[in-house]
Amino acid sequence: MLTPGEALITLNLIPGIGSMRVQSLLEFFGSAELVLSAPEKMLTMVPRIGSKLAAAIADWRHCTNVHAELQCAADYGVKVITLLDKEYPAFLRRMSDPPVVLYVRGECRNSDSDHSVAIVGTRHASAYGVTTARRFGRELADAGCTIVSGLARGIDTAGHWGALDAGGRTLAVLGFGQAELYPEENAELADRISDGHGAILSEFPMHMRPSRTTFPQRNRIVAAWSRATVVVEAPERSGSIHTANMAAEEYGNSVFAVPGPITQLNSYGCHKLIRDGATLCTSPQELLSDMGWLGEPRQMELFAPAAPQQELATAPPVDDESRLVLQAITAGHDTLDALCSALGMGAHCITPILMRLQIQRLVTPVPGGRFCAAS
Repeated sequence: MLTPGEALITLNLIPGIGSMRVQSLLEFFGSAELVLSAPEKMLTMVPRIGSKLAAAIADWRHCTNVHAELQCAADYGVKVITLLDKEYPAFLRRMSDPPVVLYVRGECRNSDSDHSVAIVGTRHASAYGVTTARRFGRELADAGCTIVSGLARGIDTAGHWGALDAGGRTLAVLGFGQAELYPEENAELADRISDGHGAILSEFPMHMRPSRTTFPQRNRIVAAWSRATVVVEAPERSGSIHTANMAAEEYGNSVFAVPGPITQLNSYGCHKLIRDGATLCTSPQELLSDMGWLGEPRQMELFAPAAPQQELATAPPVDDESRLVLQAITAGHDTLDALCSALGMGAHCITPILMRLQIQRLVTPVPGGRFCAAS
């Protein structure tokens, strides 16, 4: 006898089924257990369930082995979560076709969606694209954002590594099973992410290999998970553009595009997004400002542990640079641009310092993009 969770995992193991068909089956029968006990003829009455798939579902005892699947997941250090579990990420439930099963290696938190940014783009990235994506990953993670991407070569890989450079959190959503890591050269990256810096996630059975259909399914999770999506280098017809369009049209999330040389095909997708209404973005600070995140304390665990309330009011700045920023604000240089000019520092240096000062309650954001030193 299968548990309700095991029944869902069993359904997910049936080749060719997909989350939308599982949802149709659950709506028709009411539970995964009832689906698995239904006669083949009744299964064909469900929308999107053809005779071939109905036969596979009816024959589930011979074409699936849920206990072997769970053992394989355990061997790889992967936790299997279903829609029935409390640990299932709340922000994925808003999807019209949420993953029925999630295979999680590492730790994902509901707070990962609060200030999450997807960094996506071509696998065939230029040096400019790789450098830009890594910079965005590093500086956004340093400001407290969780970086979401797909562990693919090129822009995805650079975005993940940027987050790790900053000691931040990053989530990699796979278009294949956890036992079929691709590309192989990203094994070290996957290990680093899952070892205390985020999670590797997949909705696919452990040994499912990548295909043309699995990556679009992966992209919808990236789009749903992220409050903002930034595209760094992408041709006009690509999965990254599809992800950005889904983020905007289906989930109402913000889309940013990094411009590039007009002579490169990998710039065409970004330029089209900008023409179609995406926000042109040339720095992580622009994204933070446009999202309204520049003046918010976020993910405090990235910085110093929280001190007791009484100590926060009198705690000194954490370092000399923080002290200089605080003195400049007190002297009237109370915007990001003014601080950059007064101190001769880049916005990418000052932004994380402002975050730390706000967490210590030594600086408060005020309307108009200004900052005020605590009295």
